[in-house]
Amino acid sequence: PDIDGSLREIEYAFDTLKAEGIYLWTSYRGKLLGDPAFFPILEELDRRKAVVYTHPATPACCAGIMPWISINAIEGPVDTTRTMVSLVFQGGAARYPDIRWIFSHSGGVTPYLLSRFERHMIDGKDAKEKAPRGPLYAFRRFYYDTAQGNHPGALAALLELAPVSQVLYGTDFPFRDGAEENAGLAARGFSEADMAAINRGNALRLLPGLTS
Repeated sequence: PDIDGSLREIEYAFDTLKAEGIYLWTSYRGKLLGDPAFFPILEELDRRKAVVYTHPATPACCAGIMPWISINAIEGPVDTTRTMVSLVFQGGAARYPDIRWIFSHSGGVTPYLLSRFERHMIDGKDAKEKAPRGPLYAFRRFYYDTAQGNHPGALAALLELAPVSQVLYGTDFPFRDGAEENAGLAARGFSEADMAAINRGNALRLLPGLTS
């Protein structure tokens, strides 16, 4: 929420620390990453062609709705989808196309709700202005990690949304372990080339400095 402070930190991270990318929560104090209030930050990240990894926050709206289950069981993945949709339908994805976004957990619930977002292109106010190429175009350009999204239904849905070139290996360790992740990916039956891309190649394309 401190725009000027964030811009200084971005400058320090990239110019002094030589960071390969940055990390953001999916929301801050109730504002999603696509909120126009954050556009000065997105503009600078776009100028730098930054890699931005995201992870769901505890959304301010919903912390107490279901106290008998972890908020991250439902609201975490949903907050990922909220922020993705905010980027698309508030115009940030189209306005700042050179940010390379990574979203956790196979995109939350986004793949399952695609038809609703496509319908919004027909019915939604200013939808065509904010997302001139539609939501699928933006979603296919985002990157997704497979942490906790490695079961058959999640992978099948994700791969209908985005190509293998946009999928990155993730485990969510220590909450889940690598053995579970590996078993889920193996059960999908990826080709050797696709598995190499998910495990390593796609990440190195995004973060070439890690090859040294």
